[in-house]
This record gives sequence, structure tokens and C-alpha cells, in this order.
Amino acid sequence: MKHLAFFLVLILCFACRAEDLENKDNNRNDGDGPAESWDDDAQEANPRDIWTELSLLIHRVTVAEKLVWSLQEENSAQAIELAVAHEKLCALREGLAVNEGHVEELQVEQEEQKAAVEELQTSDRARKVAFSASLLTHGEGNSDSGQLVFRRVVTNVGNHYNPTTGAFTAPVRGVYYFRITGHVVHSDSFTRLGIFKNGQLLVTSGDRHGSSDLEDSASNGVAAQLEAGDVVSVRLGGVVWDDQYHRTTFTGFLLFSS
Repeated sequence: MKHLAFFLVLILCFACRAEDLENKDNNRNDGDGPAESWDDDAQEANPRDIWTELSLLIHRVTVAEKLVWSLQEENSAQAIELAVAHEKLCALREGLAVNEGHVEELQVEQEEQKAAVEELQTSDRARKVAFSASLLTHGEGNSDSGQLVFRRVVTNVGNHYNPTTGAFTAPVRGVYYFRITGHVVHSDSFTRLGIFKNGQLLVTSGDRHGSSDLEDSASNGVAAQLEAGDVVSVRLGGVVWDDQYHRTTFTGFLLFSS
């Protein structure tokens, strides 16, 4: 606006100057005034040149005004675009924060699901329990009294039977089934097999050699409620025979957890 006012004042000055020169030119034509003033006025600018320059200035002012208005409109449009972009940026930041929160929640949920799967797998493995073993890994012969160690493992799902000690350790609380079978031969003695839980007798099976019964087998089984960590083993009184046919065995498995 200051530039526009300046140009308007300049235009007014040029207009006044042009009018004065035109009046002087008229006076010369009428013969008024001293003769020497003609030479002085001749040195003054031609009114037509002034009007031409004035027209050029007006044109330049008009072009400048149009340019100013165009720049103002562009600035307004850019301001609106900048405001819209700022709003979008804020929305993107909020969305990013929400997504990051969701990612953290999903990570926590994934870890929980992973832990649950591992727990289920562990629980499933613990519920798959079964073993069966015979007394000797090779050869034949009678075993003496004491805790029997069934060294030839046929099946040991879960590895809860220990072929070094002859003991089974319950992995979970539940009802288990155990069975023992002993063979008597080549001996004048007897055999008595017992299944023990934590040192307490559960069941017994036995037989005695007779003159009319040179060899025989004895067997018994029991379903027992065990707690996790309970130990089941077999003890022998007398002697028991085993050979390559694996006649003397110890078997157990989980019926169901409880």
C-alpha cells in the first residue's frame, strides 16, 4: 500500500508538471512574456514525453499490483496447504503412536502365547508317560534279593524310568498302572516280587520251585495314585531268572493326570 501511495503521488506530480508546461507553451504561442523565456522553456521536457513516461509508470504500477495480488493469493494457498500438511503430519504422528502401542501389545501377547504354547507342550510331554524294561541286557541267570534294576529298556516315553537305579519317578500327579512279571527256573529257592511306592509296599507276586513244576512265572499289577516326584521301584525276595527271552519285566504308564 505504501508503494501504491508513492506511485499515486508521483503520478500527481507529473500531472501538475505537465499542466504547467502546457500553460507555458500556450503563453508562448500567444506572444506573452519575454522572448528570452522561450529558450529557457525549450530546455524543459516535452509534455508528450512526460505523458508517455507517466503511462509507462501507470502500466508498471498496474503490473506490480497484479503481481502483488498474485503473490498474495499464492501465499494464501501455500498457507492453506501448509496448514493441511501440518494437520496430516499430526494425524500421522498420532497414528504412529497408536500403531507403536499396538505393536507393543502384540509383542506382549505373542510372548504370552509363546509361553502358553511352551507350557502346553511341556504339559503334553509330561502326560505322555510309559516305560517297559526287562532285567538283563544280555546273557542269562538268577538275580539275588534286593532292589531290582531292569537294565534292558524297551520303552521309556518321557525318560522317567531310570535304568541305572531301577526306579520310576512320577512327573505329574495322576493315576498310574504298574505291572511286574518274574520267572523261576534252575533254582530250589523261591521268588517274591514287590512293587513299592516311596518305600511302601503296594502289591506282591511270588512262586516257589517244586518237584513237579520246574519253571514258572509270577505276575501282578496295580493302579496307584501318585504325586509328582513319587518313586516306584521293584524289590526281590529270593531269586528271579532272566535270559535272552526277557522273562522278568517291569512296566508302567500314566492312565490319566489328576
